[in-house]
Amino acid sequence: MQKITIEDKALPTQEDNRDTVSIYALDPGPPKMRFLLLEPILLARIVNLGWPVIVGMLTQTAINTIDLLMVGRLDDSEAVPGTAAIMASVVLLWAYGGFLSSISVGTQAISARRYSEGAFHKAGQALTNSIAVSVIASFVITVVAISLIEPTMLLLTKSHEVQEIGSKYSQIRLLSLPSMALMASFKSFYDGIGRVRIHMTIAIIMNLINIIVNYFLIYGFQSQGIVIEALGVYGAAWGSVVSSYAGVLIMVLWSLRQDDRLRFSAFRLSNLNKNIAFTIARLSVWSGLATVVLMVGVGLFNYIVSVIDANRHTGSINASAASIIIHVMMLVFMTCLAFGTSTATLVSQSIGANNARLAERYVWQCVLLAVYVMTAFGIFTYFFPRPILTLFLPPDFKGNELKDLVISTAIPVLKLVALFLSPTAAAGLVLTQALYGAGETRFIMMVEFVLHFFCLVPLAWFLAIHLDMGVLGCFVAAIIYATGLMIATAARFLQGSWKKLRL
Repeated sequence: MQKITIEDKALPTQEDNRDTVSIYALDPGPPKMRFLLLEPILLARIVNLGWPVIVGMLTQTAINTIDLLMVGRLDDSEAVPGTAAIMASVVLLWAYGGFLSSISVGTQAISARRYSEGAFHKAGQALTNSIAVSVIASFVITVVAISLIEPTMLLLTKSHEVQEIGSKYSQIRLLSLPSMALMASFKSFYDGIGRVRIHMTIAIIMNLINIIVNYFLIYGFQSQGIVIEALGVYGAAWGSVVSSYAGVLIMVLWSLRQDDRLRFSAFRLSNLNKNIAFTIARLSVWSGLATVVLMVGVGLFNYIVSVIDANRHTGSINASAASIIIHVMMLVFMTCLAFGTSTATLVSQSIGANNARLAERYVWQCVLLAVYVMTAFGIFTYFFPRPILTLFLPPDFKGNELKDLVISTAIPVLKLVALFLSPTAAAGLVLTQALYGAGETRFIMMVEFVLHFFCLVPLAWFLAIHLDMGVLGCFVAAIIYATGLMIATAARFLQGSWKKLRL
């Protein structure tokens, strides 16, 4: 059996099926050396567990980014309002889908602890009940979400054109909510037991499917009597839905392999247990509410940007610029969430093995690593903003006045955001996920609520509208919000109350 060796420890690959205590829960002892405050042994474990999560999450999130990139290659008149509409629609998708996907918090925390305790069937039982909760919740949320699209879109933008495009785009994209919930259940289970490459591989396949379907549906196709009508922005929505369900189908087929069925016994009706389902839901609901609070804040943020456009009579210029900046920064957010997700697994497994001290060391090592990486990303983006932005709105041969205005508006904002938001968001997001892994879900929801409604939104309005700083003012508020999140989560972690929680 192939193993990855770290000094005198043998680290199993993600597909290792040994019936022993997880290597991630074994304390390597005091560090023999440090480099930039990093411990090589723990760093190797974090990277080994974390890089597939990073690739998987970035690849899955890239579905939205690819939509934006491909829509940006349409004509000016369709590309600019289209990119603004996609951002407004993604806010809805993240709000509802994020609430449903929060099932991953409870699923990962419980499955990781049971796995580190050697109770493999109980880990599988967590997956069974997670799937049941996901199916029921996603059906209800999908019906509610689709019925509320039009009134909700009025709260996200003042542009009638963006409202119309965004409503139609959202009607299609929200059909993928059940697939998002189910994928979250399976992904968090496999992440919790340390087999993180499974979701990474499936996410890559999903993106390839999305690109292919997008190409034919966005731009149309005609050859040898085969005609596919060009659907423009709406073709991107259908491509995302198709790829989402294809990914879930592949994940289910993988989980039905004999080894996993025998070891975890996840597909047994006898596994259904209302107490376990309630525990998963209880742990996850606070994360779900935190996600809803987050996306309401982002939605209001998006609305403030549309007010800037309305006041300055600039069409969708500022909204499109903000949309692209947010998608560029998604590289930061998703990378940090992935670092945080792997940290949550390390924290849960360490606590399950009664080693809270090791959990602490993992967290601070991951925070340092994320800050270093995102600082480097911020410096690179500061010096090369235009090439990055033109990936989303490339020049064409029909005139680029609108695209040029969007890029010119975005450049100074992106440079500021890259330098200051990247490292603070890195620390805050990793600590947030670590606290989720320890079970501190209610605290995170309260912090998000306070920071969004008493910091981000009012400050963005004051700076952007009252002081007339425009989009720059909105993102200055975002930097202050991220700093507050970093401080609040670091203080909570240092307090140590998470060590006493039992799942």
